Amino acid sequence: MSASNGKNGKGNGKPVRLLEGRVALVTGAGGGIGRGIALALAAAGANVAVTGRRMSTCEETLRLIDDEHGNAIAIEMDVSDEQAVRDGVTHTIAQWGHLDIVVQNANAGGDSAHPIALESVTEDDWYRQARVAWDGTLHCAQAALPHLKVSGRGRFIVLGSAFGLHGAAMNPVYSALKGGDRGLVKSLAREWGPHGITVNAIEPAALTEPAEAFFSQNPALRDAFISMFPLGRMGAPRNDIGRAVVALASDLMGYVSGQNLPVDGGLYTAL
Repeated sequence: MSASNGKNGKGNGKPVRLLEGRVALVTGAGGGIGRGIALALAAAGANVAVTGRRMSTCEETLRLIDDEHGNAIAIEMDVSDEQAVRDGVTHTIAQWGHLDIVVQNANAGGDSAHPIALESVTEDDWYRQARVAWDGTLHCAQAALPHLKVSGRGRFIVLGSAFGLHGAAMNPVYSALKGGDRGLVKSLAREWGPHGITVNAIEPAALTEPAEAFFSQNPALRDAFISMFPLGRMGAPRNDIGRAVVALASDLMGYVSGQNLPVDGGLYTAL
């Protein structure tokens, strides 16, 4: 685990925002949805620990937050490594003195976008994804719990997937792991509720950069897919997915716990 600080440590005198003064740790925040969430949290006033497996991408997110006069630090942290997660949480506490929000967004490198049939699944395929999806969430939960208990408004948010409910042909490993996330969120909501901690998952449909690149090469497939969205578009990582996380992390949704919330423009209405 290594870390670096942003140039702006004091804020910029803006009016109080939804998460003013709170501290958030976001995993997998070096790009995509994780970056969007980190930017949205910082814009809402949170101090953000931007974490990921590569310091270089975390620092790119850090620079974007700095450009908007937000407060953040970058931490190189592999969620599959228990000690690295504990070190990352410790560094966050040393920087700001407390921890209020954890967003476990990390995934094993685009597994949902690269389907693999069951007969081709190897033990390595399973454990490579599970180390991030399950071990990573366990490590984040255990390391953060003592601090979320004393926060008074602790929030633990997991990035899930609709695949965990309706399944995904040619992608049984990803679906199984995301289904497990749903159960864990509900269990932790019951276990942690007495400590004032809410635990939820969001199930996003976002137009990330890899998705944009894929659709640009397959316009007919893009048009067919977009036609399935009642709102007529895929979500933006920051303005749609990130702001949903901000809402869950705020006092506005402080009585919502144990839920798997679709943030998908109405794509899956049976959830």
